[in-house]
Amino acid sequence: MLLAWVCLTFAGVSISTAQPVQAISKYSEKWHTIKTTEKVYAYKPYVPRGGAMYQMKFIHKTPIKKGTYLRLIRLSTSYPWEIVRGKTYLAILRKDARWFKNVT
Repeated sequence: MLLAWVCLTFAGVSISTAQPVQAISKYSEKWHTIKTTEKVYAYKPYVPRGGAMYQMKFIHKTPIKKGTYLRLIRLSTSYPWEIVRGKTYLAILRKDARWFKNVT
């Protein structure tokens, strides 16, 4: 009887001490709002006229200050981090995710 009472009392109750995860999935296909935690550099993608995507070059190195809020997406690990500033799409050529934290 005691065992039945304990099971009914605590049914559906879970206690967790884990902190919420603030990571962006490797293949997240939606835009995230992030805040930079260190200075990073963004590059403008450039494909020569008549060239293919694999011939893409990155030009116009632009510094982004620490504490800047950005919209960020990463379609897969094969592509760089993409941000949008105004109407311009820029790429951040870093493999890791230590330079930002999620805001939303």
